[in-house]
Amino acid sequence: MQLFYTSHIADNVAILSEEESRHLRVLRKTQDDVLQLTDGKGYLYEGRLQSALTKSSQPIVLDIISSRLQPKNRNYNLQLVIAPTKQNERIEWMLEKAVEVGIDSITFITTDHSEKSRINIGRLEKIVLSAMKQSGEYYLPQINDNQTFQSLLTSGFMQGAYLAHCNNTFEKSPLKTYLSVHKSNDPIKILIGPEGDFSTKEIESAYQSGALGLSLGNTRLRTETAGLLACMACSVLLK
Repeated sequence: MQLFYTSHIADNVAILSEEESRHLRVLRKTQDDVLQLTDGKGYLYEGRLQSALTKSSQPIVLDIISSRLQPKNRNYNLQLVIAPTKQNERIEWMLEKAVEVGIDSITFITTDHSEKSRINIGRLEKIVLSAMKQSGEYYLPQINDNQTFQSLLTSGFMQGAYLAHCNNTFEKSPLKTYLSVHKSNDPIKILIGPEGDFSTKEIESAYQSGALGLSLGNTRLRTETAGLLACMACSVLLK
């Protein structure tokens, strides 16, 4: 099934973005063809093309003929917090695969050992959208711009969060242990640090703010590998 996305649906009319309209023109759809759309909020729509497609840059308009709310493919809410990698393609790869596996939001953070603090939100949003459509999902994950580690501490986010790190002087447990007693209504909050790991000070502060130490195995993982492993573990353990 070819799935299109639009955030512009009102009064039973859907307007496609310039990029989605361009994609539709490549497929050479004709007037009155019926397409499947999603708003990224769980709804699957059927829309009928109002008119024949032209080479014009005008956005394409469809009449909505049906809509239904689709259930999520999983019964948990996963919020991933991760430090950007120095090479953009590594975090982009992870994000694409994480959406396919199942994730609700991703927040980027700057830590004491971060090598990079700036990210291209626009590009990442396109990757997330493409992965959502490709995997047949109807819920678009939220991407949050870079925040400081300190801002998460003061916001109360750390309470009940799982902080993945490699410092063996602090108590840690596998994700399986935590998920076995995790309350289904609470979001699963997992923090992944940069290649240099979270600093000792950050780990201490996180624990003091209610975070729990998370072990992702006995080997030292790259940031993007750790992020994807956490997503996959939730998918397998919470089926």
